[in-house]
Amino acid sequence: MNELVNFLEQSFLKQKLKKKCHLIVGVSGGIDSVVLSHALSQLRLLYSFDLTFIYVDHQLHPESKQWANTVKQLAKKLSTEYIYEKVTIDQDLKLGTEGAARKHRYQAFQKHQKDILVLAQHEDDQLETLLLQLARGAGSKGLSCMPEYHENLKIWRPLLGVSKELIYDYQQQHKLKFIEDSSNQDNKYDRNYLRNKVIPLIKKRFPQFASTSGRSVRHMADAYNYQNSMSAELYKNVLESTHQINGLKLKKLSEYDIGNVIRYWLNEHQVLMPSTKVLGQIISQIKKIDLESRTNIKVDGMSIRSYNNSLFLINNSENSFKPVLWKNHNKVILSNNKEVLTGKIVGEGFLLDTSKIIHIDKPRNMNLKIKIKANQPARSLKYIFQENKIPPWERENYPCLYVEDKLIAVIGLADSVEYAANKKQTGVSFKYKKNPSSAGI
Repeated sequence: MNELVNFLEQSFLKQKLKKKCHLIVGVSGGIDSVVLSHALSQLRLLYSFDLTFIYVDHQLHPESKQWANTVKQLAKKLSTEYIYEKVTIDQDLKLGTEGAARKHRYQAFQKHQKDILVLAQHEDDQLETLLLQLARGAGSKGLSCMPEYHENLKIWRPLLGVSKELIYDYQQQHKLKFIEDSSNQDNKYDRNYLRNKVIPLIKKRFPQFASTSGRSVRHMADAYNYQNSMSAELYKNVLESTHQINGLKLKKLSEYDIGNVIRYWLNEHQVLMPSTKVLGQIISQIKKIDLESRTNIKVDGMSIRSYNNSLFLINNSENSFKPVLWKNHNKVILSNNKEVLTGKIVGEGFLLDTSKIIHIDKPRNMNLKIKIKANQPARSLKYIFQENKIPPWERENYPCLYVEDKLIAVIGLADSVEYAANKKQTGVSFKYKKNPSSAGI
């Protein structure tokens, strides 16, 4: 058996993939993905799995459609299913062109992925990734680089321990046609600069550098995975809800553990990691947390905020909503995708004259009052929110009910006795649902 196919087989067996699983291979038409595709087609003769090739056209190169045809012909030759997926790359200032292309590429892969996504990164690609992460000052997660098999995402990279030389040998042996992308020579891109300039120089002095650095990456990944498992346990102990952490429990941990828990929390919500400086600010605020704390630190479009000794992860773009005219709807979906549900119940809810204008709207003035109980004074919105421990950032966008501009309810928190149905009457109840299962009206 060919050395590369043998290496592929050992990796395949190590992953213990289910029988007759479906492998979808990302094929660009370059030598690495072409060799991987051909080798997998050889392995398919020994093991029962389904194989599909997918070409993602980023539309960034004038010859991209011709490359698609090359991949299509390869799939035909190897009697393999072929998928063509065209994507449009937006101008993402944070990610840059390379990052944005990668994001859209993986979205295209996931769209068609049934079981396992197979990618052709090899030993030198891992080295490039390591050097890029070092240049960025990455922590243990970044320095772990790419795993051979990603359990959660079901991504298999069987060539990570394979040298570029072995890939060239395989291509020569089987006389495989492949695409040479001229943009790979453009050293304005960091990865190309490392590939074309830096790595050849390192290898001249240290020929086994890609292999030995790969071993270091695996050691780093082991250390990170252990650290992450410890962080997961700490995270469970301080978690109050999906977006809420107990600040008093968290502040008792060491600064090192606090930092790891915050990273774990952000990673759970797919939030980009903050810089070391910003993480330091977060840790400093947590160590000082108390009932009066008002932490507000922005991280990647989100905010970490504190209230009532807890920390909250808030999406900055999901708060405000537009007023809605209510006309006997059973369900109202606000423009921030939160819901207000209604129902008719005997002896509960409001008696509402639907000929009048009834609005669901935000608090118009925190000094507005509602008479909640007949034998007690009317209570202001500010009082109601404080009594119910509603965080300040939620208050200004909390749904209220107005009849002809008169406040009659803070939905789910306080109802006006003046509009309440008696025991024999059928009233309309309103319920606020912060985390709806669907969006849009």
